[in-house]
Amino acid sequence: MKRRILLISLVLVLILTALAPATALAAKPQSFYTAGKITYLSPGEVLPAGESGRWRVIERELRGELLSGDISGPFTMTYKANVELATQAGNLHGTLETGDYTFRVNGKIQPFEIVPIAPGIYLPKLTINGNWTLGDGARGQGEFYAWVIFVPDAYGHVAYIVASSFTMDGKW
Repeated sequence: MKRRILLISLVLVLILTALAPATALAAKPQSFYTAGKITYLSPGEVLPAGESGRWRVIERELRGELLSGDISGPFTMTYKANVELATQAGNLHGTLETGDYTFRVNGKIQPFEIVPIAPGIYLPKLTINGNWTLGDGARGQGEFYAWVIFVPDAYGHVAYIVASSFTMDGKW
């Protein structure tokens, strides 16, 4: 009987010893942050959504440069959206690619606003915010926040970006 208890105890100790390093090596999520600017917003593939006053953005690209934080370098966010024509407000979903990472993004485009950039000079500002997830290789989740002030072309599309910001934070 004592041998059996000793043998069972030995087996349990070996199993626990084998499992302990694995749990000790399991990485705890670390804080993640990166910031940069938006340099380009394409007109995209856009179609009216019937007579609803909304537009289907089949594909649009937002490009920029991450300048500080945990990731740096160029990025491209490719997204689909459904927006109101009058305000440009709506929901978006797509991917953000930078370096070896591909983030899944979901967010909201806020109604555009007209903001002063100099005395007597007002331009449109688009604000986008939402969340991201990272599931291939590295894992994580968090939020992003972006805005762009721009000179519009004759159709209201972005002709020239005057100022912008793009940030991501979370855990990975």
